[in-house]
Amino acid sequence: MLKRLSLFIAAAALVLVGSLQLVSAEDKGDELVIVFQKQKDPAKIREEANRVADYLSKELGMKVTAQVPSDYSASVQALVSKKADIAYVDSMAYLLAKRDGDASMLLVEQRPDGSGKLRTEYDSIFVVRKDSELKSVEDLKSKSKDLRMVFTSPTSTSGYIMAYRRFVQEGMLKPKADVSSIFKSVSFGGGYVQALEQVLNGRGDVAAVSFYTLEGPSAAKYLPEEQRSQLRVLGRTPGVPTHAIVARGGLSAEMKQRVSAAMLSLSKNKPELLSDVYGTSQFTTANPDEHVRAAIEAVEYTGLPLKGIVKKSISPSEINGA
Repeated sequence: MLKRLSLFIAAAALVLVGSLQLVSAEDKGDELVIVFQKQKDPAKIREEANRVADYLSKELGMKVTAQVPSDYSASVQALVSKKADIAYVDSMAYLLAKRDGDASMLLVEQRPDGSGKLRTEYDSIFVVRKDSELKSVEDLKSKSKDLRMVFTSPTSTSGYIMAYRRFVQEGMLKPKADVSSIFKSVSFGGGYVQALEQVLNGRGDVAAVSFYTLEGPSAAKYLPEEQRSQLRVLGRTPGVPTHAIVARGGLSAEMKQRVSAAMLSLSKNKPELLSDVYGTSQFTTANPDEHVRAAIEAVEYTGLPLKGIVKKSISPSEINGA
């Protein structure tokens, strides 16, 4: 499985021969490019992200262009290759962009939990069909060899990394072992909705996703109530760092301060725009190292072959999500 996963990631990192290169964001001067990590229907995210870009344009007094890359890794690639100035991404994407592109964290999300309390971490959840015979994580452990496990993405913090760590903590798996060895099959949906749909459609038995895809005010943005009512949470793993606003390496300190101020203004004055995109409540500052500590520890469990996932060149179709 790890070998196949390595090939999967390596394939995602190949440069398309003959592809056109985008004009570097840093060369545009009067334009800021912000990428939004794909989590649901890209077309819908793009529409909502454009509204955020319009607000930021007014706050910053310059053109802001929102883009939704075709996959998780392309968001990182856009920052590293400086085809984007700002990105709204998860903790894994931040760690990769920091490692390979000297990216910096500006702000982090605050999300309401089930009680309404604002948190800068949230739960990864295991989801099954409502009529599943599985009633607990103990059932998942005892019947894993007969189960088809669906993860979100190889670089998803809540949809793979934290779930893997949970399997290690439960004694199901040794650190850095092949996760497919404990299940009947393992697959990656490519996004939260796709992972959940595999369970809904009977192509998988258990999916690992973020809690807000089924719970809280943003759940309806991922699946309609009719579909969500056919699913239930089997178990949850706390401690997933919330998503962050990240700046590419080389962006001026002045611009980073302006972007931070504009984002904080957005979360204060137009919180519904943030809710429309990812269902978050607002932004706050945080110590970057402390914020992603749990993600770093979880990665060490997986042995995930992250080296080489980020490439220096990407095609227009990748960053625009075509």
